Amino acid sequence: MISIRALAGLLSALSLAVPAASQFAAPVSSFAAARPAAQPFDLYRDTRIFLNGEVNGQPTPMLLDSGASLTVLDRAFAAKLGLTGGTPVAVQGAGGNERGEIYRGLSLKAGNLAFTGLTVAVMDLALVGKALGRPVPVVLGRDVFMTSVVGIDFDRQLISFAPRAGFVPPAGAKEVKLRRRGPLHVLPIRIGDLEPRDAIFDLGNNGALSLSLEYHRSVPFFGALPAATGMGGGVGGLHEVKRVTLPSVEIAGVRFEEVPAQLGALANGPYAGLANAGIQLFRPFVITLDLAGDRMWLERSAAPAVFSRDRAGLFVTFEGDHYQVRHVTSLGPSAKAGIKVGDRLVAIHGRKVGPGFPDRPESEWPFAPAGTRVEVGLADGRIVVVTLADFY
Repeated sequence: MISIRALAGLLSALSLAVPAASQFAAPVSSFAAARPAAQPFDLYRDTRIFLNGEVNGQPTPMLLDSGASLTVLDRAFAAKLGLTGGTPVAVQGAGGNERGEIYRGLSLKAGNLAFTGLTVAVMDLALVGKALGRPVPVVLGRDVFMTSVVGIDFDRQLISFAPRAGFVPPAGAKEVKLRRRGPLHVLPIRIGDLEPRDAIFDLGNNGALSLSLEYHRSVPFFGALPAATGMGGGVGGLHEVKRVTLPSVEIAGVRFEEVPAQLGALANGPYAGLANAGIQLFRPFVITLDLAGDRMWLERSAAPAVFSRDRAGLFVTFEGDHYQVRHVTSLGPSAKAGIKVGDRLVAIHGRKVGPGFPDRPESEWPFAPAGTRVEVGLADGRIVVVTLADFY
């Protein structure tokens, strides 16, 4: 059985990475001149890049993840494609172990970029979809980043794929040298006045920053920060983690203040000893990526840096007609309102939870400003008011 490692940062971050084994043949890529290099994408909840594409001719939305070393298909979508007889793999995730399969020889299209002979991993992404609030049939991994120059404009919600041959770096953008760590890339960041530290570049992490257990435990500074519990994990299961607010984080010479971060709880995880820099640290930039050349360019956009912060103290999964409560932060706003693990949330501000609800503005209530009063309806008939707060 092949053994591969899967990085699934937090389920709040939903980061996923599956390093490709060296024996996997590289796919053949091509660019369709008849299709525009740039295409729109959906910046779901301001922290997830979804674009439309095809796998074996089947149209499907795809979640873009620079930390996914192979493209990953959800098992239900793979069955829809008729895939059978894959090679079993053991997958190690941030939440534990998960089984998967490897399939070779698939075709894939994303914008003007096309692949043949693609190797993919298949595993159950149902829990990932429930935590995110929408299905994730495909995680589009590093195949696109290692075969093209990828441009991402978050303000305009446009992504482009261009050949590396003849590429001219964008004028005015700052070049950042990257280093390889196995199948992934790292770049230096600076937290407060600490020494710079390598961080995995991971657009699949919808948070700002995650710190491995080995790193944060080796630095007393992190243990002295006010912390609150939360839920983390991903592929392999869920576990309790800590959340803190970092005084500042500097990346590519740009300093951001009051940055929320998560402290890892599992030893020897996929980014042991390092940090994991997520999409919220890069959203304030226009990004140009040449990962095959171990470099990127960052140009600060005019948009202000806004970091999403849980102000409810609640972790839920979307179950179609309700949200299932899986974790409540002790002494957090939801706990003070009387919400408990096992409760089912069926309405927010009087609007019933149902299909499509995660796409509505009401679903973002845990991230509203501190002081916001939210009316939450529970399946047992109770209606409670959660007053949002900055509690860590």
